[in-house]
Amino acid sequence: MQALRSALAKSRDAAQKTRIRAIIHIKEGATRTATAERLMASRTSVISWIAAYEVGGVPALILSKGGRPEGNPKWDASVFEALAKEIDKGGYWSIPLMQVWLKTQYNKDIPEQTVWYRMDQLGYSHKGARPHPVQGNREAQEAFKRGVSLRSWSR
Repeated sequence: MQALRSALAKSRDAAQKTRIRAIIHIKEGATRTATAERLMASRTSVISWIAAYEVGGVPALILSKGGRPEGNPKWDASVFEALAKEIDKGGYWSIPLMQVWLKTQYNKDIPEQTVWYRMDQLGYSHKGARPHPVQGNREAQEAFKRGVSLRSWSR
């Protein structure tokens, strides 16, 4: 019991402290239902905390460590610099094409947002497609610019 109280005092995780309190309450003779009511938790949660404690002790009461299990991947900057040199050779480069190039050249699956962010950091910008009318009427365009209407409306 003293080990549990010591772990309770040392823990910085509020959720783990609640779980340790539940175990202490159970060891003092309280029922699972009473413990759940006292800690404002579900009875199912209390039962799962007891099971976790019996298997792994106090460390098992940290159920969620949060964040990505593998951590945030770090990408080598030289990969993006090589991509920038390739882009400077010309041609159309979309983010999916950049991802394919990175996969074939470096065998790396880099997320779309990461490629976008890194290329922005290197000073590249996105150029959206603009409409180019194929059958534009130059005469009508010039007349419109001058404020002249080609049609006259009358009654």
